[in-house]
Amino acid sequence: MEAAVKPSSDRLVETVLNCWEETGQATLSARRISSLSGVPVSSIYYHFGSLEQLFLCAQDAALARARSWSNEQLRQLGDMNGDVAAFPAFFSETVDGWANDRRDLAFAWREGQLLGRDSELCRQACERWGALWSDFWQQVADRFGLGSGKIVAERVFENESFFHLMRWRRLFDRAGLDELGRGLGAWLTGAPMPPSPWRDAARDLALQSMPPIPERDEAMARMTSAAVDLVSEEGVAGLTHRAVAERAGLTLGVVLHKFNTKSELLSAAFEGVYLANIGHLLREQNAPDVSRRQTAIVDELVESISRVKGRRGLEELSLAVARDPSLHQFAAQLRYLRGRTSKSTLEAIVEGRRNVTSLEAALFSSFASSLTRLRESASPDVARAQVRTELESVLAFVRRSSVA
Repeated sequence: MEAAVKPSSDRLVETVLNCWEETGQATLSARRISSLSGVPVSSIYYHFGSLEQLFLCAQDAALARARSWSNEQLRQLGDMNGDVAAFPAFFSETVDGWANDRRDLAFAWREGQLLGRDSELCRQACERWGALWSDFWQQVADRFGLGSGKIVAERVFENESFFHLMRWRRLFDRAGLDELGRGLGAWLTGAPMPPSPWRDAARDLALQSMPPIPERDEAMARMTSAAVDLVSEEGVAGLTHRAVAERAGLTLGVVLHKFNTKSELLSAAFEGVYLANIGHLLREQNAPDVSRRQTAIVDELVESISRVKGRRGLEELSLAVARDPSLHQFAAQLRYLRGRTSKSTLEAIVEGRRNVTSLEAALFSSFASSLTRLRESASPDVARAQVRTELESVLAFVRRSSVA
């Protein structure tokens, strides 16, 4: 007997989930979804009322599957209780399993975060994702005796599972993830930071393999800058030839002459986002004045995270790198050239009592990046309060490690 054909509503949801994994939200329209699913456009509005409601239903489907996956990880823990020394291996395997075995759900989560910035309705799905992971990491914390380290593990997982979607070299990526897990374990136990030869080697290779910066004439530079601003502010969907022309103060004909297709325009935008962020990652920071009061350093961190703008462009770029093998060359730089500003900040926190390694700086950068995403989905006052509370939590572990 032939398998029953899925109802059209289910096919529409599956089509959206597949597109989120393979091409991203920017490619989705009612016409494209209809073409890929073999379901008439009218059925989208018949079953869901709007595209936004279809996206929300797809988010709910992904959430249900993610909940089943997380429950299975907890089931496999079995009777493993109270041994914090076993936590790093669990953390690394959880990140790797999520980013590889459930890649479809990992992309759905990230697209949900982007949708939630533009849609109040989809923001509800973001809150449900947050609740799912909060509950999961609370149960993990209870099993391993992490105590207040729960929020640290949760935030580092949120960011590292994002970066681990970008594939560079499997051996380096997996070994580097194991090193990061051991570093996280060192934070949570007050032990010295372990060595990180794989991450250090990846960082050196990333510096050596940076793509050359192309030469641009004045008009091309203006268009690239406009494209970067549009992607950062509105996402890929806001990037059009007409919008670039208006933002750059040029005619539509000039933009079309320089960039014949949307694909060429998108490549220029991502190139600009990439170069801007790599420039930020590579800029050496002056070491902070260690004589400053600790409260002043925390105040500066809270304000810095609260003021961050334009991360959408970086996140869209990172997702594109994760999906498209032709952008593979960007993965090493985006994954491993981070933490320089964090290093100088942590050196001020520990007041010179110990060395701050690049591994610890990468951990703190990961934590701060996750806080930035958290801040973008909350009101400014709520975000500041929560950012401060969570920063104090992670810095308590940093200070404790300083006397190890």
